[in-house]
Amino acid sequence: MKIKAFTYFIFLSVITIGSFAQQTPSYTQFVFNQYGANPAYAGTNLGMEAVTGRRMQWLGFDNAPVTTFGSFTYAWRKNYNYKAKHAVGMYVEDDRAGMFSSKAAYVSYSIHIKIFTGLNIAAGIFAGIRQVGVSNLLYDPNDPALNDLKTNTSLLTIYPDIIPGMRFYNKKLFIDVSVRQLYKNDLQQTSWLQGSTQQIGNPPTKLEPTYTIVIKRKIPLGNNIWMLTPAIKAQSVYKAIPLIDANVMLFYDSRVGIGASLRGNSFVSAIFQVRILKNMVAGFGYDYTIGKLHTAAANSLEVMLSFRPGGGDDDKGASSRKVANCPDFNY
Repeated sequence: MKIKAFTYFIFLSVITIGSFAQQTPSYTQFVFNQYGANPAYAGTNLGMEAVTGRRMQWLGFDNAPVTTFGSFTYAWRKNYNYKAKHAVGMYVEDDRAGMFSSKAAYVSYSIHIKIFTGLNIAAGIFAGIRQVGVSNLLYDPNDPALNDLKTNTSLLTIYPDIIPGMRFYNKKLFIDVSVRQLYKNDLQQTSWLQGSTQQIGNPPTKLEPTYTIVIKRKIPLGNNIWMLTPAIKAQSVYKAIPLIDANVMLFYDSRVGIGASLRGNSFVSAIFQVRILKNMVAGFGYDYTIGKLHTAAANSLEVMLSFRPGGGDDDKGASSRKVANCPDFNY
């Protein structure tokens, strides 16, 4: 019984920690994937935009975390003399770390209104579901503490998820605020074979709301061919020390950019972004672990791709070779 209780303790501790760490994934190129963090991003520019990406952490480490996402947004304005813009979109994400997995699917709506010349405000909301699961492939299925997991994957819970967000922006600056897991959910373990549901933890383990704040500014250099874009992101649950990401990119002619990022005292990153086709931009991020995990898991790789056909009418006057702005410039 002591062994079983201890096993439960370890199992539930990992879930509790993972509920923040891996169910609210962080990206090195967080400005590239603005929509994934804040539904109010959709509509910043008119027209269609599709973004996809994959983050592979701790390369060479068995069963290391892997996160994949994809998104599509469409924004329009019925009357071009009217201030408001509207946007709809959808976002899907698959996050795996060891024996745990989290999948999510959302739809969104956002509206953008010009407050006065030089300042816009946007409000948006994601509504969708998340699924948290655990696989028995990485431990002994005969362990009595986990004897409900007789199949390859047992569902822990499916729950609704609501993510509101706001954006304040002009041509040189944006401030994003969003909250994930606004609806507090108790984690429950469901046995597919027995058709029973049990709470996890006592009191029940909850998925706490997680806030994200992103601030970014564009600083033109010279004759605007060069552009410096520093950004900072803070992410945390309430009453906790936020995880801080600091990022700076240097772009040439809106076509190619190099940069670096620092995440707390754990990772330092190199970033490279390039427009590879008329309507397509690719981004690459490489993280190097500088914390205590350096000897076991030093490297992480991140790849993102943005496709924006036509560029929307907000790009009128731009040359044809600048049709596809990098998401860094989509405001």
